[in-house]
Amino acid sequence: MQADEGGSMTSAQEPGTSREGPDERHTPCPDCDPELLDELKCRAKGIEAQAAYNALKMDELAQARTQYDTARSAYSAARTAAAPAVQELRHQLAQVIDQLKCLVDSAREIALLDRAYATVKERLDACGDTSGCYFQDDCDFDDEVHNCRPEDTAGKIADIDRRVQAAKAAFVDLIAEPTNLAKRLADLQAEVRDIVTKMAADPRTVDFKQLYAAALVAKRHLAAIWRGFEHANAYVDCLCGALTCQFKGHAAISVLKGRAAVHECHRLAGEARCDHLRKQTADEVMAEYIRIRSAPHDDYDSERDEETSEERGDDEESRYRERERERDRDRYGYGYGERSRRR
Repeated sequence: MQADEGGSMTSAQEPGTSREGPDERHTPCPDCDPELLDELKCRAKGIEAQAAYNALKMDELAQARTQYDTARSAYSAARTAAAPAVQELRHQLAQVIDQLKCLVDSAREIALLDRAYATVKERLDACGDTSGCYFQDDCDFDDEVHNCRPEDTAGKIADIDRRVQAAKAAFVDLIAEPTNLAKRLADLQAEVRDIVTKMAADPRTVDFKQLYAAALVAKRHLAAIWRGFEHANAYVDCLCGALTCQFKGHAAISVLKGRAAVHECHRLAGEARCDHLRKQTADEVMAEYIRIRSAPHDDYDSERDEETSEERGDDEESRYRERERERDRDRYGYGYGERSRRR
């Protein structure tokens, strides 16, 4: 302690010391980022959402896989068993049609009936059917998932789910094909048998033109006996495509569900940070003041050192805010639209 000229006692400041408090003299750690906790927490939310969706669909998909294996072997067996009967029906119908042409005994009437059948057949074809592999969606969702923006997630999930449901409906229809094939064969056999029975009745009571038309319809049914599948492998490929689409679709939805959970978590965390800033504004100002004041200046050149304190403060704050914005954009997806516009 020493007295000044007025006799008052003052404390002598040690060389190299500062009047700043210990908090102000401390240089902040550049890697300090408490908000990393939000990143970890939100990643966990995403994983949790994906796991919950996968668990919800796992039994359904496992059952579909079992049904696929069963239908694949059952169809092959059903087709092999039906082949001799189909061949016999083909030979029998050809004979029946030839006999009916003779019984009608009019080339003109046969030509008119053939023409009428061709017209009706065109109308039936225009109506469409489910012959062959009518399910043609490749269900390639990779680009759609990769390019999906957070605000579009709900709509994208709905669109993918719609396509998955179409695949599921086709799959349910196709796995019944082994049973349906046997039923179509039995119905066709009964149809031809009925025509043959009526042909044997009293000719005076039989309309042979009506029976000829019925025989043409039976021939159409015979042509559709395999439902458009040329061989068993064609059926299996179609069935597999419908099953695979369900797998791909649910996998894509799972990713989007996880991404939506992460985005929502970050949104809530951002709201919490903003709420904290509104309630603790003065404390945050002082914390930021200490951080800026304690930042190292070793990389400043002599020209920078000559700037006024006001200019230096404004420039430092500007750079800091820019770093903060970049960090938020990289980590939480803020400014997604701005990055997209720059690209």
